Amino acid sequence: MKLPLHLILLLSASFCFAAEPTHEKPDTGFTSLFDGKTWAGWDHPPHLEGVWEIADGVIRLRTDEPKRVSGKDYNLSTTQKYKDFTLMIDWRLTGKPTVKPHQWLTDDGQFHLDANGKVIMKDNLTWGDSGVFLRGVRAAQVNIWCQPCGSGEVGTKFKDLTATKEERMKTMPSVRADKGPGEWNRFIITLRGDRVDVTLNDTPVIHGARVKDIPAEGPITLQNHKDAVEYRNVFIKELK
Repeated sequence: MKLPLHLILLLSASFCFAAEPTHEKPDTGFTSLFDGKTWAGWDHPPHLEGVWEIADGVIRLRTDEPKRVSGKDYNLSTTQKYKDFTLMIDWRLTGKPTVKPHQWLTDDGQFHLDANGKVIMKDNLTWGDSGVFLRGVRAAQVNIWCQPCGSGEVGTKFKDLTATKEERMKTMPSVRADKGPGEWNRFIITLRGDRVDVTLNDTPVIHGARVKDIPAEGPITLQNHKDAVEYRNVFIKELK
């Protein structure tokens, strides 16, 4: 069902963009991955100029990026690879709220299909989409989006269909804990082996989600979904 125009305008007007980002240092054992000023520790080759930028102390994805070069990766990754870790990262989607059709998800994260096997789309209010790829792979994506289930969902298009429904349910947020358009959110993501836990805004939303065939190590990767998104306070603690 489409939302009335006055509600969309109200949400659009509710953006709360802070002039200066808050830089926090987490508990002992965490290492900063972003100094707020430079690309130190990040793989930011020339083709990402004008795509990912540092502005006002945050990592920002521009929506007016130049024409893409075939074969180039437009996601943003750390130069270092990680095995098991806990990642703290703040993010916010800064697009204008708009009603768009989205894939309709089942409670275990698959797509609802019609009688012809076509994915059923439903109108949904959205202000952007992004995600964090654990160990650099999309199958281990912790989603940032506006789906009704909430952010934190793991590996949308890569569900292990050989797993039990109970296992697939673990990849879906237990509750929607997202804040509103333009507001800062915080993920605490822990990866041990092939299992993922996610806390969003101090609320546990994922516990023990399994990522099939995840590599043993890889970078932290921020997804370029061509939607406006910002990141700050990026810290990691490697686990033994």
